[in-house]
Amino acid sequence: MTRTTLCILCLLINLSLSAQNMVDKEGAIVRSDTLYKNIKLCFTGHDYDEGFDYVLRILKKHKVEGSFFLTGDFVRSHKRLVKAIAKQGHFIGAHSDKHLLYCDWTNRDSLLHSTEKIKNDILQNLLALKQLGIHPKYFMPPYEWHNKKVVEIASGLNQTTINFSPGTRSNADYTTPDMPNYTSSKAILKSIYDYESLKGLNGFHLLIHPGTSPKRKDKFYFHLDTLIATLKEKGYQFSKF
Repeated sequence: MTRTTLCILCLLINLSLSAQNMVDKEGAIVRSDTLYKNIKLCFTGHDYDEGFDYVLRILKKHKVEGSFFLTGDFVRSHKRLVKAIAKQGHFIGAHSDKHLLYCDWTNRDSLLHSTEKIKNDILQNLLALKQLGIHPKYFMPPYEWHNKKVVEIASGLNQTTINFSPGTRSNADYTTPDMPNYTSSKAILKSIYDYESLKGLNGFHLLIHPGTSPKRKDKFYFHLDTLIATLKEKGYQFSKF
């Protein structure tokens, strides 16, 4: 075996190991590529919208493109905002039409709705986006919760299921003080920096909710400016789907 052949084999093995880290056991992509210091900022929208304008300003300030996953209900109610997101160059993807919980929290393999209802829910979301000239290929499941069947249904609609990368508490930024799992913005920020120090954020899908319940006064998205600046200083770049 020549040295060149050996190097190629080593490269293929490394790429294979990277790919294994990208997909969870249910089949969703949860990390894009661990070989590069690149982060995908992911934002979802359904009930609330109060932080979207702020988030867009910060992304524009840092010349960063993000990925927004919006429900059909959100799209139909915020057409002007959705067009502004698209005009700024960000990715816009599907997030279900009615934000239904597709599978059980404790018995993940069990669907809470029929296959046909889930399929139609995603289709209606895609239709709402299509009417604005948006044709995405990536789908983030509602509640960021899915199983193999949901991934299969989405795939049948030419949608690749993605989700946030586990390891930080950024996905808890929707919690309110009355919830047992309430997580402050300070704790969320610390979890991100701690994880970065220990394991790195290469290829990370970092989820942030730009709209949260009025009960939560401690809005995490207000830390986005500092977060992006700090991670850039650490050598990270940002990209969209």
